[in-house]
Amino acid sequence: MKNKVVLGILLVLLVICVVFVCLFIYFNNKDTNISKKDSVSVNINKDMEIAQSNLRVPKDVVANVPIFMYHFVLDDYGENPDVENFIKPSTLEAQLKYIKENNYEPIFINEIEHLENYTKPVALTFDDVFVYFYDNAYPLIKKYNIKVTLNIIADYINGENYLTTEQIKEMLDSGLVSVESHTLTHRELIYLSDEEKKKEILDSKQKLDDLFDINVSTLCYPVGKYNDTVIDIVKEKYKYGLMMTGGVYNSKKHDLFEIPRIYANRSMSLNTFANYLSTSYVKVTW
Repeated sequence: MKNKVVLGILLVLLVICVVFVCLFIYFNNKDTNISKKDSVSVNINKDMEIAQSNLRVPKDVVANVPIFMYHFVLDDYGENPDVENFIKPSTLEAQLKYIKENNYEPIFINEIEHLENYTKPVALTFDDVFVYFYDNAYPLIKKYNIKVTLNIIADYINGENYLTTEQIKEMLDSGLVSVESHTLTHRELIYLSDEEKKKEILDSKQKLDDLFDINVSTLCYPVGKYNDTVIDIVKEKYKYGLMMTGGVYNSKKHDLFEIPRIYANRSMSLNTFANYLSTSYVKVTW
């Protein structure tokens, strides 16, 4: 009889212990789950705050951006009469070095509507872009980690002394080069029929988009010549139009289809280059 009583008591104690263990596990898991939910909630809130910050739209942006226009980067211009189009590699290197050492911020042309992200923006654009760019300028671009915009003549690709498809892809992959359109064949648009204008303007974008899986947004007017008809066609597929001259771009003064540039010619001194750079500023109102 005593043995049975003892056994009964032990059995009751065992049941009580099991109940306590189960209750402990239940409440501990509940607290942990609550803690995890709180942690997830905090992380979600932080992610939402970051997203909202990134989506902030400024009330107003007033900016000056010096946009330089280059052509050939080559020491020897041979018998070419357009001597000023041939900037020396050493001159380009001095300019890139100055940009880097003075904390200017190179941008692509397709970033010109987001100047609130910068304080001292500058843009370097290269027209025509024969193979001399790849040979003489691109190594310097990589050395100083400078972003540039190339205005490509679409039908010239893989032609004599021109960039190859592989070279352009390599430069795009670097993240330092943006490719935009300089039309199909570099014909002066104002002298063409409306049908020819459309072919030069619209087909060049399509060709570049297809070749390089990009979305070309800028048309650089050949020889800087354009008119209202040209601009109307450009507006069908592009967001920006580049002039040859006109000085420093101002976000309040200039239209996005008539973006002015500064001619970076062979005779430009580093002091002149630096003076143009000094006009760069961005004022943002949030």
